[in-house]
Amino acid sequence: MTYQARGRSIFEVVLAICFVAFLVGFITVLCIGNYFRAKRAQERQRQRREAKQGAAASAGGGGMHGGKGGVDYEAPVLPQGGAPGRLL
Repeated sequence: MTYQARGRSIFEVVLAICFVAFLVGFITVLCIGNYFRAKRAQERQRQRREAKQGAAASAGGGGMHGGKGGVDYEAPVLPQGGAPGRLL
């Protein structure tokens, strides 16, 4: 069984190949850019975490989360009124 051109000119084939190559290249550039952005964000997060742990250790704050001594968590206050079951 042989391949049939189905009436497409060589120009249309080259144009289709260029279009597919552009799409693949564009998606590749997006993926590579996202990888490096995530890598930078991970490094910044690690530095913040280390700085926070260092500050908590030097301030003498104990606790699992580098806590603030005996300060309890204060829940946010929800506005009163409005229809029941609706937040806003």
